[in-house]
Amino acid sequence: MVRESKPGTSAANTAGDLPGRARVSLRQVLWGLVLAISLPIILVAAGGFYSGYKAEQQAIDQRMQETARALSLLLDREIDKSVLAMRVLSQSPTLASGDYEAFYRRVQDVRLADPSWIALFEPDGRTLFNTRVPYGVRLPDSNRLDVLRQVRETREPHVSNLYAGSLTGQRLITIDVPVILDERVAYILSLALSPDVFQGIIRDQRIVDGWNAAVLDRSRRIVARSRAPERFVGEPASPNIQEALASKPEGIVQSVTLDGIAVRTYFSQSPAYGWSFVISIPTSELAQSIQRSLFWLMILAGVAFGGLILAALLARAIARPVDQLVAAAQALGRREEVAGPGTTQVLEFDTIRTALAEASSDIRRHERDREDVLAQMAESEARLRLALNAGYFGSWEFTPETGSFVTSATCRANFGRGRDEPFTYADLIESIHPDDRAMQAEAVAQAVATNTDLHVEYRAIWPDGSEHWIRVSGRTRVGANGQLSMVGVSQEITERKLADERQGLLLRELNHRVKNTLATVQSVASLTRRSAQNTDPAAWNAFMDRLHGLAKTHDLLTTTHWQGALLEDVLKNELDPYQDGMRQRIRLRGPRINLQPGAVLALGLAIHEMATNAVKYGSLSVPNGKVHVMWAVTSGTAPPTLLVEWVESGGPIVKTPERQGFGTKLIQRGLAQQLGGEIKLDFAPSGVRCVITFPIDTMVADGDEADDTRQRYAS
Repeated sequence: MVRESKPGTSAANTAGDLPGRARVSLRQVLWGLVLAISLPIILVAAGGFYSGYKAEQQAIDQRMQETARALSLLLDREIDKSVLAMRVLSQSPTLASGDYEAFYRRVQDVRLADPSWIALFEPDGRTLFNTRVPYGVRLPDSNRLDVLRQVRETREPHVSNLYAGSLTGQRLITIDVPVILDERVAYILSLALSPDVFQGIIRDQRIVDGWNAAVLDRSRRIVARSRAPERFVGEPASPNIQEALASKPEGIVQSVTLDGIAVRTYFSQSPAYGWSFVISIPTSELAQSIQRSLFWLMILAGVAFGGLILAALLARAIARPVDQLVAAAQALGRREEVAGPGTTQVLEFDTIRTALAEASSDIRRHERDREDVLAQMAESEARLRLALNAGYFGSWEFTPETGSFVTSATCRANFGRGRDEPFTYADLIESIHPDDRAMQAEAVAQAVATNTDLHVEYRAIWPDGSEHWIRVSGRTRVGANGQLSMVGVSQEITERKLADERQGLLLRELNHRVKNTLATVQSVASLTRRSAQNTDPAAWNAFMDRLHGLAKTHDLLTTTHWQGALLEDVLKNELDPYQDGMRQRIRLRGPRINLQPGAVLALGLAIHEMATNAVKYGSLSVPNGKVHVMWAVTSGTAPPTLLVEWVESGGPIVKTPERQGFGTKLIQRGLAQQLGGEIKLDFAPSGVRCVITFPIDTMVADGDEADDTRQRYAS
């Protein structure tokens, strides 16, 4: 916030220099910045959460619809198996010879779905036998004469709906198959199935507790049900399901089950027999995903509120130094000398003030040099113009009235044609990529109609099928005969297009790397500033040492083109300055592991702090002290983790520090946050011991150790 100052101060001068302008405090700016950042994030997150919820619901709908469709086809297959078995029985020689008793025994030996039984009828309805009772027992005639007549007339199998048997009152489904002898229907073979057969199909699907699945016959009556079948089998399906099945063979509908539960129902009707499979999920379960989204949205809103509080605290801390910097900037704007001595009590602001003072002394020198720079720029522009004119251009001339199209050899080469190969305007249009032809035609028509220059880029397909980018420039002119024509040049710019794409990719990668590095430097600077505020005289040297360590780590990554670095090289990079000639003072042991760049930077800073502490207070502060660093990949966890252990010995007796220094904060907080792992520090009297563990997302083992260790790549 910009504070109001007494008359005569720089703040008062600011108000006098900017009449009529509304002043906005720094606190308001910071609050506005937090709001500008947090509110869009919350809105985008809310939209994302909602989109995720809808996508999850659509995925569930698609999966459940496919499940219902597959199970309806399973119904057809189950019925087809029974129909096929009955057809096979109908071809039995014993039945053709009229030996009913032998056929009875043959039928009993057939393994069909249990419980079920088979009966043999004559077309007029007389019952010959039923496997449910012993052979020879006299049975009443069938009361399903209309079904038997339909089978006799159509000569096709018939699958009934669920009905109650006339003798036992048991619910049944019958499959009637004609037995054709000498081109006539001599008998009708009937298979009676209990709903328990279809109940077993539902049971095999292992429906989730709380869900409901049901099999419906053609009359939309429940044949089998996963929940309370003894209560609802034989009952009609809910009206919503019946209406939905009447309108289309499969789909999704919101309904209420017969036992009063609101559900989202998925149904599919079998294509062969018209039976349906229905599966329902309670809407309360589907609502859980939106509840999860709301929970995370509340978390995000809480983080945004915390940002507002932090903005208020920061505004109070930096308002006064900003006033001082404003006064210095105004002096610089008036070409006045900016005072160098003095402090704002903030290291970064003092650096800015020093830079302003240096800038004021350089302004006059820059003004003197400006004319020289402008002259050099003019000369550079002339050289650039000459280089452009020397480019590989092809010339052409097109006369719309006659269709004449004259091209140079270079122009024809731009479109993949030979020096002497004919190339008409029709050939030109045909060679342009189909997606770009309309754009080219519109550009030419507009240039001719408005008498303006033509500038267009499009893709051309060469005779060999390869695709190339062409840039065409032209201008209309009127000849001596009054005929309008267009002349211009063409240039093949495929390499430039590819270079532009590569440059964009490199810039995005560079932007990502620079942001990560600046974030690391900012964190180190912030913690070092706190040490300086706590009157630590070595804070500046420590800060420079840390920057030097960070630079060494960057050099290590640069040698591998930022593709990562070996863990052993990261350790040697920091510890070799303290190693003895026999290389016994510092021992490193572990498999060859290649770390990704983010892990290299984070672990390099941590090892730098451990080594600095060991040199100042630990085992490396005495001649006989030693450091042993071991690392390994643990396979007992999922995902696997990398364990790095630092052990000091032979040094002075270690005492637990009374306060937590910068190095400890960096190791215990920064490293843990960046690597997502766990840091354990043990200040044992015999020597400091530090154990670092963090998960490994992907690993790549070196070729010479592929037999000893599995692939490992630390994130």
